[in-house]
Amino acid sequence: MGLVLRSDMPFRWDVGDRLTNEKTCRTGDMCFGPADTEVRFDCQGPHNIFVLTIPSEPLAQLLHESCSGSLALLNSLTGATLFRDETLRRTVMQMWAESARAAGTSDLLMDGLTQVLIARLLDKAGALHRTQPILPLSPTEITRIDTLVEHRLAERLTVEDLASALDMPRWTFADAFKATTGDTPHAYVTGKRLDKACELLRLGDMPLAEIAYATGFASQSHMTDTFRRVLGTTPGKWRREARQ
Repeated sequence: MGLVLRSDMPFRWDVGDRLTNEKTCRTGDMCFGPADTEVRFDCQGPHNIFVLTIPSEPLAQLLHESCSGSLALLNSLTGATLFRDETLRRTVMQMWAESARAAGTSDLLMDGLTQVLIARLLDKAGALHRTQPILPLSPTEITRIDTLVEHRLAERLTVEDLASALDMPRWTFADAFKATTGDTPHAYVTGKRLDKACELLRLGDMPLAEIAYATGFASQSHMTDTFRRVLGTTPGKWRREARQ
């Protein structure tokens, strides 16, 4: 998938058959290439294009799990199509920014952004439809997720890890979890990690780096960034104020 960051130029591309007719490529335009196909661009002016590669096998598996479909669902976006979509653009840019964060990022957050990206692509291709309503999770299922997160809080967690605990496809799980709790899996697990970090800050003198490790943050900087974003303070300041 190509996202044009900066350009206003004549533009052609080849997705395995022939070069398209010349079009004007402008900032914000997007194109989507078919799976397992070399794409060749003919750019006739200054440009800056961000290219996002989505592995075809995991994508095909996700489409099969979520809507009993295949990569062919996205065919209408390939070939000679240039399109614009603000939701897709924002999602791609957030994925790029998160992946470049020196403090690290959450696997659950990247999973969530990936699902937003794929859902929007399906919607853009006219292939997104649901044959069944979203069913909420039962109290027993929520308890199983709570137990899993509590036991694995210090480890890396993905949406697939949580979905596997209920033997559900991850796409179905993410929708059901949001419908039940009002939170995304990423927001939920982040809240649990913050709660545990605050408990450790209040009750002892464990170094901040050790607390970050014990509660599953990628680094001390990642924990500090999350404290600032969610609680509006830093771990050190929170500890000092909690002990006054």
